[in-house]
Amino acid sequence: MGQTEAAGSVWILRLFISAIWEKNTDVELSTIANVATALTVITGVAFGLVEAQRSRRARQERAAYAAVQAILSPEWMRSMIAVHSIPDGSNASAIEADASVLNAAHSVGVILEGLGYSVYARIVPLRVVADLVGGTVRLAWRKLRPYVEEERQRSGSQKTFEWFQWLATQLERHSPGKTNLETGAHQAYQDWDP
Repeated sequence: MGQTEAAGSVWILRLFISAIWEKNTDVELSTIANVATALTVITGVAFGLVEAQRSRRARQERAAYAAVQAILSPEWMRSMIAVHSIPDGSNASAIEADASVLNAAHSVGVILEGLGYSVYARIVPLRVVADLVGGTVRLAWRKLRPYVEEERQRSGSQKTFEWFQWLATQLERHSPGKTNLETGAHQAYQDWDP
């Protein structure tokens, strides 16, 4: 707690005691102690809430930084370029025919799988993902969806890239964003002020 909050609590306690003292000189010491205890508890709870909020914000910032580091790796960038070049509607056979494209699809899928779960667990805010890679996630899902669905059918499990799909769906539902395939960040945020 800062000195200002402590000084404010002491001032409130003094004001309360002087107000009671003026009206009734028979105030018991236990009443004053109870009031002081209540004020201390209230101050402690307020401090705890402020610190919890600060801690949550710091955790989200660290998680967003980690997401940026994962996404800005050279491997991620090469993989994303390869995934973007996959023709729309390509099936699993077309993707599996080129080992480098298949590796890129797996690399992108695994990273977005982890990012999707991080959003679900509220470690990374959806807003941060939407601003950072929302369009990339949507485009990657569009390119890889037929492959993922075919892979799920072959394996008999819906677990393949489940959080990647979930993330793409949440971005569509909750974060249309200012940018899209027709409007880039350089246009949508051209009037941005620091």
